[in-house]
Amino acid sequence: MSRHRVFIYGSCVSRDTFEHFDPDQFELVQYVARQSALSAYTRPVTLVDPPQLESSFQQRMVSGDFSSNLQSLIPEAAHQTDLVLVDLTDERLGAYVLPDGSVITRSTELISSGAENHLPAGSQHLPFGSDQHFQYWSQGIAAVGELVRQHMPHAAVVLLDIAWAERSDSGAPTPASFGISAADANPVFDAYVQVATQALRAEVVSLRPEEVVSSPTHPWGDAPFHYAEDVYLKVVKAITGTEGRPASAATPAPTGGVRRDHGAGAPSAPTRASVRDRNAVTPSRTTSTAVDGPNLVIAGTQQAGADWLARQLGAHPEVFLAKGKGSTFFNRPTRLKSSSESDAYAKAFEAGRTARWRVDCTPDYFWHSRGGAFGPKKPNTAENINELTPAGTPAIVVLREPVARALSAYWHHFSLGRFDLSSGLFQVPSTLGVVDLGFYRRHYEQWASVLGSDRIHVVLYDDLVKDPRAALSQVLSTLGLGAGDDFWRAVNLKPAVAAKPWVKPFQQRGTITEQEVAALFELYRRDVTFVESLLGRKLPDWRDRNLIVQGSVETSDR
Repeated sequence: MSRHRVFIYGSCVSRDTFEHFDPDQFELVQYVARQSALSAYTRPVTLVDPPQLESSFQQRMVSGDFSSNLQSLIPEAAHQTDLVLVDLTDERLGAYVLPDGSVITRSTELISSGAENHLPAGSQHLPFGSDQHFQYWSQGIAAVGELVRQHMPHAAVVLLDIAWAERSDSGAPTPASFGISAADANPVFDAYVQVATQALRAEVVSLRPEEVVSSPTHPWGDAPFHYAEDVYLKVVKAITGTEGRPASAATPAPTGGVRRDHGAGAPSAPTRASVRDRNAVTPSRTTSTAVDGPNLVIAGTQQAGADWLARQLGAHPEVFLAKGKGSTFFNRPTRLKSSSESDAYAKAFEAGRTARWRVDCTPDYFWHSRGGAFGPKKPNTAENINELTPAGTPAIVVLREPVARALSAYWHHFSLGRFDLSSGLFQVPSTLGVVDLGFYRRHYEQWASVLGSDRIHVVLYDDLVKDPRAALSQVLSTLGLGAGDDFWRAVNLKPAVAAKPWVKPFQQRGTITEQEVAALFELYRRDVTFVESLLGRKLPDWRDRNLIVQGSVETSDR
């Protein structure tokens, strides 16, 4: 499996985030730190030598700053870079402009070594946030952006805009960094981020301030930009669309899942499979033969907002969303046959034993195939659910216009390194289900024959996008749940399936042809008719061939 190659230009924020990337999917090809865009923009320093430091890493970074080596490292790494990851933390102490116009970054190493006290006479400190620094720096970051575009035209550029934490994960206030507090730094950084975004033509990844906390036990010490691990995991998911790897993990964290916040789509209202019968369902009772686990399954489909829906329902006090081993069970024969895996699956639900609804969300459950050109033979997941869950356990299925779903799946699997861009839509491994998952009629008819149509509740991604709150309200109503203000404050009504920022340049290169999209449109015509009949409603956007071809080719992950 090929790995995506990452060039980091920033500081601990980017580097610590990268440590939580899946090493099977990403590798680091270059790391440039302690080098302001001002230094990178100007000529190498010749009036003074860099300080001699004990740490080889620190020595390499500071020497690189003196030589303005970002200018050479970008062209050198251009052929092996897929993603440029940037943060602006190292700008926080400003820079020194020497008498000949060269620049030295005011780094922690320059300060701690005492070297800043021995700069040539006439050197001027430009404090971070000052008008002079901002204007000068704006030219520097613009030059860096031009350098990246010139030598890395196909690489994605992602700028991390993560606020400095004002409190630690224990609730204590964070310390200042060289006299700069989080409250003072964050508003200043906002202006720099705006300029950098435009200069680098970057996709910006950020978190809400309330999501950002520091960790006093961080390996590099207590600072407002040394975050708790959960912060890094959220940032990784925002960038890659997959769960990040805990730093203590011996093996990469599981991949898969749906992205959070960049792109279109937010969850929708469930429609009963019978359509006309809209009475709320009630939790089923556990039988003596059932797994002591879920009594509600969110079964898919992939790239349609199923994960989003599950996360929002999990914020309800009467809903328990299993994590870890509490999913991908009923379609994994090896897990079903293993007593230890069965025990681990049941254990994942123990904490929710008293919840009204206990949820297993696995977006690729809704996939039935006996094997063929587009998909491998799949286990009878519906039958396994029917046999091993409480009697009457309902299943929620989210369906998305099938061409857009297939294209989103294509880019999702590409981002995981499962094929390269020489593979067209119809050449990707059939085991991924890029095409096969869109044959909704086949999957539904199999599930209905096992569970009964009254237990399958269909939600449309289209509805989720238009009004996520109304859609989620309808799901709650279907489950017989009310929702107060506390619930609505806890949920995140951002889009259900979002684009991966670093993948966008590859999408814009036009690797998917109009002919491939048109072929998919024809393949799925029968399934669109089936969904319309199932729901008793017309889906004109699913039938507009020109709209689908145009929209899918332009933005394949919306």
